[in-house]
Amino acid sequence: MLAAHTTAHRILEVARALGIHTAFGVHGANIEDLYAAGQTMGMPMVIAKHEFAAGAMADGVARMTGAPGMVVTTSGGGALNVVAALAESYDSRVPVLAVIGAPPTTLTARGAFQDMLDPPDTIDLVTVLEGVTGYTGRVRSVSDLDAALRGASIALQRGLPAALIVPKDVAAQPCNGRHPINDHGPITPQDRSEDVVASLDALAVVLAERSASGARICVWVGDDVSRAEAGGRVTTIASMLGAAIVAAPGGADAIADPAGHAGVTGVMGHPSARRALADADVCLALGTRMTVTDRAGLDDLLETTELYHIGVHGPRLPSKTIAVTSIDTALEHLSRQLATHKSTSSPAPGTSQISIDHLVTPPVAHSSLPTLPALMAAIAAQLPHDARVFADAGNVGAAAVHHLTPRRSGRFTVALGMGGMGYAIAAGIGAAIDDPSRRSVVIAGDGAFFMHGMEFHTAVEYDAPVTLIVLNNNAHGMCVTRESLYFPETASVNRFRSSDIAGALAAMFAGVTVSHPRDATDTGLACAALFAEPGPNCLVVECHSDEIAPFAPFLPREDSA
Repeated sequence: MLAAHTTAHRILEVARALGIHTAFGVHGANIEDLYAAGQTMGMPMVIAKHEFAAGAMADGVARMTGAPGMVVTTSGGGALNVVAALAESYDSRVPVLAVIGAPPTTLTARGAFQDMLDPPDTIDLVTVLEGVTGYTGRVRSVSDLDAALRGASIALQRGLPAALIVPKDVAAQPCNGRHPINDHGPITPQDRSEDVVASLDALAVVLAERSASGARICVWVGDDVSRAEAGGRVTTIASMLGAAIVAAPGGADAIADPAGHAGVTGVMGHPSARRALADADVCLALGTRMTVTDRAGLDDLLETTELYHIGVHGPRLPSKTIAVTSIDTALEHLSRQLATHKSTSSPAPGTSQISIDHLVTPPVAHSSLPTLPALMAAIAAQLPHDARVFADAGNVGAAAVHHLTPRRSGRFTVALGMGGMGYAIAAGIGAAIDDPSRRSVVIAGDGAFFMHGMEFHTAVEYDAPVTLIVLNNNAHGMCVTRESLYFPETASVNRFRSSDIAGALAAMFAGVTVSHPRDATDTGLACAALFAEPGPNCLVVECHSDEIAPFAPFLPREDSA
């Protein structure tokens, strides 16, 4: 019997104070007290099909809302299944709180089923989780709880996942803790430090002077700006500086006004974005860590460019950096300071008319199947203005980054931290369950579908507004490309027999609309109908496994310059 107020209740109370209002996970004996507490408190506890997917759901919610996500799993395989999702959150700097059950403390080190807390006799769960989180706390008794919650809160404020390991008997213990876990309440940090303000003020002076002297400036936007939905502030700053704008893949949806936007950088990016940076004397990087995924092909340019960086997390390239805790607050302050410099109001020459150029991908000989660019154009033409678009890794992700951006409204994300297949399916479903007022559109390949596509069952169970689009080339497409380019003398192991994914989904989920268009035109018509429906639905369209996605390393140099 669950006590009136237990450790489990306290954890969920603190989660609410942090801005979490939905938890995702898979039920099990050693975590069931959390689920029971959620029932009594009225906190939604969503049951997923797999712990990786539950973690990706929490990650997707965090990316869409700016508040932490939450995943709740049991011990053993459940605990290990969530590690890959937490690794994605760690590498992409997404705050996710993982609460993981453990056998009762009385059975630790006594051969308990799924004991993972007595190394080296057992798996060392604490060490495993410490490798993919900013904080891992083992709660041995209720007296450890508030310190563990405080440590988790600090990690979440830093944009990192955190994990709490809670034995079953501890979860059920009475707990009267009522004190806030920190002095600031929910995670709403503000940048008020004198050093940060002084650095932003000094940067405003430098940028104003450089703009007034005719220097060409390029603003480079990343994940932090996207998650803070601060694109409007970026547009204002770029306008005052007469600057071109480019985006890292994680910031592709952050541009409020496409005017002056030269496209996306990186291996899936646009040649026009590279040219904008090549033409710039000054680069102002906002909220991008400048990873290889963001900057591939740009290192030689950036070495000779005057580079400044504002962001929550340090960049992976030397620059003059201003570390902040709230990108939105920092950009507001910077724009306010720039406005005091009248000389920044005139655009620098040559930045007013910018068009986005695309990589040239070779056609597939003798194929009547629709191409990825044509399919992306058909999907993009019908997207609801406020849709949240989740693209999976691989050929589909590359095509989506390249051909679906920039977006005038709505959200777009592709998880490139670990690049885990199937992430987008779960993340999109989680976001739709958390906020059913906006449709999630998931674009994935058949490889991602076979890995985590059955998570669509969760969307059906919760009647979530999700459209799952599967582009089926009956292969691991990017692996096929790599085989043909780098190992042409070997037989492919990444082409598969044809699968009727549309027929399978229609048979499994009675009452769910499943469309199976044959070309790009019909795909557009089907998208228009599906996006207008309530609840979950699917679209499956075949494409060719030999098509090369807009991925610069796979294309002739003259086409990707």
